[in-house]
Amino acid sequence: MKKKTIVMAWGGTWWHVFPIKSLIETIISDPKYLDQVKEIIRFWSKNSLEQETANKFWDNVRFISILSWKWRRETPLKSRLKNIRDLFLFVAGFIQSTFYLRKSKADVVFCKWWYVALPVVFAAKFLRKPIFVHESDTRPWLVNRIWNKISKKSFCGFDNVFPWAIVVGQILSDEIVPTWDSNPELSNSLKSEKKDGKPSILVMWWSQGSKKLYECLADLLKKNEILRESFHYHIILWKLNEDLKQIFSEFSCVTTYDFLSQSDMWILYQHCDISLTRGWTTSLAEQKLFNLKSIIVPIPRTHDQKLNAEWYVKNFNDIMVEQSKETTSEDLLNALVSLKDYHKPGISTDIHAEIWKAKHTILDYLLK
Repeated sequence: MKKKTIVMAWGGTWWHVFPIKSLIETIISDPKYLDQVKEIIRFWSKNSLEQETANKFWDNVRFISILSWKWRRETPLKSRLKNIRDLFLFVAGFIQSTFYLRKSKADVVFCKWWYVALPVVFAAKFLRKPIFVHESDTRPWLVNRIWNKISKKSFCGFDNVFPWAIVVGQILSDEIVPTWDSNPELSNSLKSEKKDGKPSILVMWWSQGSKKLYECLADLLKKNEILRESFHYHIILWKLNEDLKQIFSEFSCVTTYDFLSQSDMWILYQHCDISLTRGWTTSLAEQKLFNLKSIIVPIPRTHDQKLNAEWYVKNFNDIMVEQSKETTSEDLLNALVSLKDYHKPGISTDIHAEIWKAKHTILDYLLK
């Protein structure tokens, strides 16, 4: 049996980088797939998180940086000039991709999201390589709409995204259900917290335009005794918001974290009842595995996060709060107060099976 060379191209943010990392780890850890793979090639831009994660893998994962093109929909002259410039970058990226796909004798191309993968897909089509696509959102982005028209098979996270696509859900990491206690100190502190019976809230708004949200929450805590007395808050600030730690330091009900690994996130997912979160499909899917009730505040400048939030409101009775409205603070307060006695139900699903389902379905098609 001929071993295949697989090309993977997607990324952009944390929640798009780590699914491909998880997919590669599944290949490496499962002899069923590893025996069928000659090499994995990771295409993306230079000095990126994608390159950093790819370089940490087994020897048969190779990173190749390429140029690419981004279509800007803004009307100012500066944006239009950048669009013209980037057309030349796209042509260069297409030539690079064609060269590397031919040189590496790639057998199959898998992509998920973002413009950097576009020249790779067009090069694969030019060379008649089979293309597979995964769309995680409820409404596909422009590049995925293009890819779907030329792909051999498309996979989706939700129903009714593409005709004839296979609905597999999200590509999730096995690290969110580790077989060991990655942080005993954190686990022990959370066990003692449960004794008073208050719900625990996981706050993970990330870094993209979220500073005002963290400040809004701090202001609500300062003004409202019900919020201080009714909940425990576990706030993940991440590296770009570390300076906000001081605004929560006066509240005994708040614990802040600069950064947590995915295996540490598992501890908080198990412990918390409610999440204050963005509309990223990967993080929402992770939270639902652990039955968290979500208060979703979509990033206001993107259509996908609002549509994702609306889907979770409809299907899981979650709550959406719009950041762009003048009533954001009041809406957030009302949402929190409405859940002051909420405790999530026990977890009845096989989490490992749910995580494996999407990855194994995709890999079975890639290596067929």
